Amino acid sequence: MEQVIKVYIVADFEPLGLGLADAIADAPDLEVVGLGSSLEEMARGKEYQQADVLVLDVEALNRADMQTVYARLSEWLPGLKVVFLGSAHDAASVNPDDIPRYMGLDALGFVLKGGPASELLKCIRLVASGKFVCEMTLIKRILISLIHWSSYVPDDEVGQLSDREREVLLWVARGLSNKEIAQQLFLSESTVKSHVNHIMTKLGVERRAELIRYALAKGLLPLSEE
Repeated sequence: MEQVIKVYIVADFEPLGLGLADAIADAPDLEVVGLGSSLEEMARGKEYQQADVLVLDVEALNRADMQTVYARLSEWLPGLKVVFLGSAHDAASVNPDDIPRYMGLDALGFVLKGGPASELLKCIRLVASGKFVCEMTLIKRILISLIHWSSYVPDDEVGQLSDREREVLLWVARGLSNKEIAQQLFLSESTVKSHVNHIMTKLGVERRAELIRYALAKGLLPLSEE
């Protein structure tokens, strides 16, 4: 007989919590052992101690810092198998300083609220088996946050670029080749190549990929383009 995975749900919005409970209860290999509106409410009961996986709506954290959340989860759930349920915005606002704490969880999942119930159930099963699960959309946004955070070029170096060089840099960051940039700016390909070389020299980088990283780190592209 397949072992039943026991799940505790924390959701600030009651209809969401009840909907999650119904979806999980329909799966023969999953069982809901408790439902709370906050970590504090969860801790006041004993049901969470039976849980294999905690499904945690990010909204229920009430903007608590990850250090506090991690300390609480470490105390209450030694296994630390957690599925975070959130939005793309939640992923974009991840503080890179908290990444080591997330990685300290025994198993971790992050799924979008708007996705199908089947994806959540699959994530719960994978996290219960000790896997790390994250949707690609969220991985991209988290990486963007990390890139911004890890800006490595002093701000005053932006001013070293001429208007034309900044323009060329933006097209490089959008992934265009020298030939494509030349067509966009009505320049010769050799002129564009010269601009790119000058930009690299001024910024102290050696590869085109580092120029893209620079543009992202400085917020020179709108988030939608990133």
